[in-house]
Amino acid sequence: MSVVRTVLGDVAPEALGLCQTHEHITCDQRVSRIPNDNMVLVDEEKLTRELNRYYAAGGRAMVDVTTGDWGRNPERQARLSHATGVHIIATGGFYIEPHMPQLVWDWPIPRIVDWMLEEFHEGMDGTDIRIGLLKSGIAAGRIEGIERKGLRAVARAALETGLAITTHTSGSRRQEVPGGNLAAYHLEVLLEEGVSPTQLINGHTDERPDIGFLSELCELGCYIQFDVLGKTHWLLDETRVDLLKELIRRGHVGHILLGTDRCTQDELYPELGGLGYVYLLESFRPLMIKMGIEEDDIHQMLAVNPGNALGVNL
Repeated sequence: MSVVRTVLGDVAPEALGLCQTHEHITCDQRVSRIPNDNMVLVDEEKLTRELNRYYAAGGRAMVDVTTGDWGRNPERQARLSHATGVHIIATGGFYIEPHMPQLVWDWPIPRIVDWMLEEFHEGMDGTDIRIGLLKSGIAAGRIEGIERKGLRAVARAALETGLAITTHTSGSRRQEVPGGNLAAYHLEVLLEEGVSPTQLINGHTDERPDIGFLSELCELGCYIQFDVLGKTHWLLDETRVDLLKELIRRGHVGHILLGTDRCTQDELYPELGGLGYVYLLESFRPLMIKMGIEEDDIHQMLAVNPGNALGVNL
């Protein structure tokens, strides 16, 4: 039986509904080695308001890709899900090196894997709230050192659980990477560990996209994620739609996921100029329709693919 593991329990993949697969709901970078007072989403009243706006726009689920070392708060996630009706999927694994917990340095890989398995089977941070996704974050244009160690641990946890792995790579370094994304390097390590390409969600592919490279990833069975929608300092949204149209034309609609990566107060809260979680559904979706993407394809990307990508067999 395939299920998606949410903070309030398991649901059938087809019951997930419209789902943005790369967001931050509750995070706190003040706890990291490089504090940032803007990357702090802890105000439950404001977060409830923004999730209610998202639900009213048609959103029914959201992946919170905040890991434990970046202020993930499972009890807050559960309260917000209960209050708004939005399914929330919590994330294990690791963000980039400055945010990794000390245990990654201190423990051997098998012990790190056991810790992640406990988060999947038992619960996170002393709760019974369980993760539904794993993450690998890379800060540079290569995978090395402690980040490689973390990735190998994540790969082995993914093998044991069947969970998907979502990735982060830092956009300012992607000019060093053929194809504009570290996906090839992630995939190399994962294949060495025996992980299927179908378990890999390549994040931030719409910052420095190479259409040929993205097509190759889809052909291998990976998911590619356009997840910084509305952040036009990377790419115009009209260009993103053109890329999506071409990927769909090539037969890859079943491998595309969408999100907006709201991780700061001034990106999320409208009183600070933020576009909010609703941007994808209220602005980017109408743009896709206007530029000729069919409703069935939009439904596939937003409502079918997330369940397929996040589903695990128990």
